[in-house]
Amino acid sequence: AMAAGIVVGGLCGAVNGLCVTRLRLPPFIATLGMMLVARGLALQLTDARAVSGLGEAFGVLGNGALWRIEEIDAQGFPNVIFPGIPYPVLLMVALAVIVGLLLRRTLLGRHLHAVGSNAEAARLSGVHVARVAMFAYTCSGALAGLCGCVLMSRLVTAQPNEGVMYELDAIAAAVIGGTSLSGGVGSVSGTVIGAFVIGVLRNGLNMNGVSAFSQQIIIGLVILLTVWIDQLRNRR
Repeated sequence: AMAAGIVVGGLCGAVNGLCVTRLRLPPFIATLGMMLVARGLALQLTDARAVSGLGEAFGVLGNGALWRIEEIDAQGFPNVIFPGIPYPVLLMVALAVIVGLLLRRTLLGRHLHAVGSNAEAARLSGVHVARVAMFAYTCSGALAGLCGCVLMSRLVTAQPNEGVMYELDAIAAAVIGGTSLSGGVGSVSGTVIGAFVIGVLRNGLNMNGVSAFSQQIIIGLVILLTVWIDQLRNRR
């Protein structure tokens, strides 16, 4: 089931790539349209209800941990002695290392930066822009599908409305980490740091009893601030 989710995510990304490279649609419109289609299909197929009964094994990826040590107390309940390293953290580190090496040490990574910075200049330099863009969109979709699987595993249920507005957190994390919205500038390590900043911000707001509505306002202001800083940086 998880493999199917990753494949479907990759197919959605490939469709986005075709819309951008073949139909010449603006990337924002293509991805926004696909997001609405995917959300509509999720609500339609599930009748807007949660899908449960996935089994305990389905929750291992989202809730399990490496080297976790537990013991059973006198009442028969598990007592965690050492929490271990959560599997989602291990997965994040592995993907960050792989993608970081891809972007820094391979020809494809240099082509990705070149296309993101100036597609026309990259084309004149001999880069097959359409293929590079298709690769980027397909991988982005597959990774989004993987994130959805991890979230679903963590909840051990499939919520059709789960993950709504996470795209704004992703944008904020990338920009805070130094990624330029105009393309061509950014790093995996910076994006990971940006994601930690957003995560700490959300957890801090929750711990201080800030309502979900107020959190959206604060995150929105953070996004506006980071985009403004990005624009100032690009003008220099």
